[in-house]
Parts: sequence; C-alpha cells; structure tokens
Amino acid sequence: RKEADVLQLFVPPLLSEAEIDRKLSDIISELKPQPGDKKALGIIFKQFYSAVDRSAVDTDLVTARAKALLDA
Repeated sequence: RKEADVLQLFVPPLLSEAEIDRKLSDIISELKPQPGDKKALGIIFKQFYSAVDRSAVDTDLVTARAKALLDA
C-alpha cells in the first residue's frame, strides 16, 4: 500500500467525466457536425488529443462520451 501511495505522487490525475464533456462540447460546438457524423468523430478526437494528454484520460470514456455528445 505504501508503494502505491508513493507511485501515485508521480501519476497525473485523470480528467473527470465532466471535464472531458466540457472539452468535447467545446470542440463539437466549434465544428457543428451533423448528429452521427462518423468523419467528424475523427476530427473531434484529433482536436481533443492535441489539447489533452492521453495519459490524463480514460480513452474508452472519451470515445463513449464523444459518441454520446455527437448523437445528442
């Protein structure tokens, strides 16, 4: 447990779902894609990961949230 606590000091914290949603929403509002546009999804990911370090997010969560926000 002590080793895990020490290692935790060097690992960056993951962004929360709310922070991910906020960044994705900003990108989507700029692009104004059509709902379900799969080409836009690639552009959204490219812009998101150019602004956010992949190690700071759960990539599966980012994918799920991007698809949900794009379909909304």
